[in-house]
Amino acid sequence: MCGRNTFIWHKYDFYIHFKCNSKKSGHSIKVPTVHPNFYKKKFPPFARASFKRFRFAPNVILYALTLYFEASCSLRQIQRLLKKQMFIRVSHVSIYRWIRHFASFFKTVSHFFLQKANLQSDEWHVDETYIKVKGQKHSLWILFDSETRVVIAFCLSSVRDSNTALALFEKSHNITDASPLTIITDGLDAYNMPIVLAYPKSKHHRYSCFADDCSNNVLESFNKTFKAWYKTKKGFHSFDSAVDMISNFLFYYNFIHSHSSLSEQAPACVAGVTYSQEQADHWFLF
Repeated sequence: MCGRNTFIWHKYDFYIHFKCNSKKSGHSIKVPTVHPNFYKKKFPPFARASFKRFRFAPNVILYALTLYFEASCSLRQIQRLLKKQMFIRVSHVSIYRWIRHFASFFKTVSHFFLQKANLQSDEWHVDETYIKVKGQKHSLWILFDSETRVVIAFCLSSVRDSNTALALFEKSHNITDASPLTIITDGLDAYNMPIVLAYPKSKHHRYSCFADDCSNNVLESFNKTFKAWYKTKKGFHSFDSAVDMISNFLFYYNFIHSHSSLSEQAPACVAGVTYSQEQADHWFLF
């Protein structure tokens, strides 16, 4: 270094940013203050989903789920289709409750299987995309494995800061012990320190443009798929409902949806997760 004294430029929750007094050198040092307690949680085998207090048969609810996620239908479109094709009268509010009811179940299934997945890949990608919650812009942060196309973790936040980036990596550590060779991000500075703390052995590559050999094009492809589904929802009415619905979509994307780029397999299957086609067809519900 230049030998000049340093001063505190900014204090963050888990590190302090120092700068030197030299205007010419402009040295910058970031020192961790609290090292996050990363660990992998063990998830027990999941039980069957409960259909208690539902007035309709499980196959009707499964059909509604398929229309909502596979066909990207709106709730009112599903309401009309159930009436025309199955002669079932049900409100769009009830359909919304069906879909959200299984959020905790799908999270349990997803965590149980993803902890068995082989996610030790060359590249992981991180990116953010904007969605609206109660009319306000929020950032949806996605951690994505380029080889298997598995969405490892996500975080929804109203800000784009290092705390959110660290929370995203805490979630990934909660699911898998895997560590990629390279983590690819855009130029957002908020990624720098969290990657150093969470994945010290991984190289952090910040791509400069889409022509870069290590760009986020593969994750941009996922974002297009997500946005095609999201557009029919016209935003979310609450933060909790947004988290539940996004979590359900990612469960569908990882375990149910077949990808042409993966020889018509789901990403979880490519990652070595074993489950039957019948389980996938029934969304693990019955």
